[in-house]
Amino acid sequence: MKIHTSLKFISMLLAAMMLSPAYADNNADNIAQHQRARAEHWQDMTPEQQQQIRERHDRFKQLPPEEQQRLRERRKEFKNMPEEQRQQMRDKWLNMTPEQRQHWRDKFKNSSEE
Repeated sequence: MKIHTSLKFISMLLAAMMLSPAYADNNADNIAQHQRARAEHWQDMTPEQQQQIRERHDRFKQLPPEEQQRLRERRKEFKNMPEEQRQQMRDKWLNMTPEQRQHWRDKFKNSSEE
Protein backbone atom coordinates (compact mmCIF):
# COMPACT_ATOMS: atom_id res chain seq x y z
CA MET A 1 0.00 0.00 0.00
CA LYS A 2 2.83 2.40 0.81
CA ILE A 3 4.38 1.85 -2.63
CA HIS A 4 1.04 2.50 -4.32
CA THR A 5 0.62 5.75 -2.38
CA SER A 6 4.16 6.81 -3.25
CA LEU A 7 3.63 6.00 -6.92
CA LYS A 8 0.41 7.98 -6.92
CA PHE A 9 2.29 10.86 -5.32
CA ILE A 10 4.99 10.90 -7.94
CA SER A 11 2.61 10.42 -10.85
CA MET A 12 0.49 13.34 -9.69
CA LEU A 13 3.54 15.48 -9.16
CA LEU A 14 4.97 14.65 -12.57
CA ALA A 15 1.65 15.39 -14.20
CA ALA A 16 1.50 18.72 -12.45
CA MET A 17 5.01 19.56 -13.63
CA MET A 18 4.52 18.45 -17.20
CA LEU A 19 1.17 19.99 -18.02
CA SER A 20 0.28 23.60 -18.49
CA PRO A 21 -2.58 24.96 -16.34
CA ALA A 22 -6.07 23.90 -17.36
CA TYR A 23 -8.87 26.42 -17.50
CA ALA A 24 -11.13 26.39 -14.44
CA ASP A 25 -14.18 27.21 -16.54
CA ASN A 26 -15.12 28.36 -20.02
CA ASN A 27 -15.92 31.94 -19.13
CA ALA A 28 -14.37 34.08 -21.88
CA ASP A 29 -13.26 36.79 -19.45
CA ASN A 30 -11.53 34.27 -17.20
CA ILE A 31 -9.82 32.69 -20.18
CA ALA A 32 -8.59 36.04 -21.47
CA GLN A 33 -7.36 37.03 -18.01
CA HIS A 34 -5.59 33.69 -17.65
CA GLN A 35 -3.96 34.07 -21.06
CA ARG A 36 -2.70 37.56 -20.21
CA ALA A 37 -1.25 36.32 -16.91
CA ARG A 38 0.46 33.41 -18.68
CA ALA A 39 1.90 35.75 -21.33
CA GLU A 40 3.23 38.07 -18.63
CA HIS A 41 4.68 35.15 -16.72
CA TRP A 42 6.33 33.86 -19.92
CA GLN A 43 7.92 37.27 -20.54
CA ASP A 44 9.29 37.27 -16.98
CA MET A 45 11.04 33.92 -17.50
CA THR A 46 14.67 33.63 -18.46
CA PRO A 47 15.45 32.12 -21.87
CA GLU A 48 16.63 29.00 -20.03
CA GLN A 49 13.30 28.67 -18.20
CA GLN A 50 11.40 29.14 -21.45
CA GLN A 51 13.51 26.45 -23.10
CA GLN A 52 12.83 24.08 -20.22
CA ILE A 53 9.07 24.61 -20.68
CA ARG A 54 9.36 23.97 -24.42
CA GLU A 55 11.28 20.74 -23.78
CA ARG A 56 8.69 19.52 -21.26
CA HIS A 57 5.93 20.29 -23.74
CA ASP A 58 7.75 18.41 -26.49
CA ARG A 59 8.27 15.38 -24.22
CA PHE A 60 4.60 15.41 -23.27
CA LYS A 61 3.48 15.59 -26.91
CA GLN A 62 5.67 12.57 -27.74
CA LEU A 63 3.84 10.41 -25.20
CA PRO A 64 1.10 8.05 -26.36
CA PRO A 65 -2.40 9.59 -26.10
CA GLU A 66 -3.30 7.23 -23.24
CA GLU A 67 -0.30 8.40 -21.24
CA GLN A 68 -1.12 12.04 -21.93
CA GLN A 69 -4.66 11.45 -20.69
CA ARG A 70 -3.42 9.68 -17.56
CA LEU A 71 -1.11 12.60 -16.79
CA ARG A 72 -3.95 15.07 -17.32
CA GLU A 73 -6.07 13.12 -14.84
CA ARG A 74 -3.22 13.05 -12.31
CA ARG A 75 -2.74 16.79 -12.69
CA LYS A 76 -6.44 17.34 -12.12
CA GLU A 77 -6.23 15.29 -8.91
CA PHE A 78 -3.23 17.37 -7.82
CA LYS A 79 -5.03 20.65 -8.54
CA ASN A 80 -8.03 19.49 -6.48
CA MET A 81 -5.88 18.84 -3.40
CA PRO A 82 -5.74 21.40 -0.63
CA GLU A 83 -2.92 23.88 -1.22
CA GLU A 84 -1.12 22.74 1.93
CA GLN A 85 -0.99 19.15 0.67
CA ARG A 86 0.22 20.26 -2.76
CA GLN A 87 2.95 22.33 -1.15
CA GLN A 88 4.05 19.37 0.97
CA MET A 89 4.34 17.29 -2.19
CA ARG A 90 6.35 20.02 -3.93
CA ASP A 91 8.65 20.37 -0.93
CA LYS A 92 9.20 16.62 -0.77
CA TRP A 93 10.09 16.54 -4.47
CA LEU A 94 12.41 19.54 -4.23
CA ASN A 95 14.24 18.00 -1.29
CA MET A 96 15.00 14.79 -3.19
CA THR A 97 18.40 14.24 -4.71
CA PRO A 98 18.57 13.85 -8.51
CA GLU A 99 19.10 10.12 -7.94
CA GLN A 100 15.98 9.86 -5.77
CA ARG A 101 13.95 11.74 -8.36
CA GLN A 102 15.17 9.41 -11.10
CA HIS A 103 14.34 6.41 -8.94
CA TRP A 104 10.74 7.66 -8.61
CA ARG A 105 10.51 8.41 -12.33
CA ASP A 106 11.68 4.88 -13.10
CA LYS A 107 9.22 3.36 -10.61
CA PHE A 108 6.41 5.51 -12.03
CA LYS A 109 7.24 4.51 -15.59
CA ASN A 110 7.48 0.81 -14.73
CA SER A 111 4.22 0.84 -12.77
CA SER A 112 2.35 2.51 -15.62
CA GLU A 113 3.49 -0.17 -18.07
CA GLU A 114 1.99 -3.00 -16.00
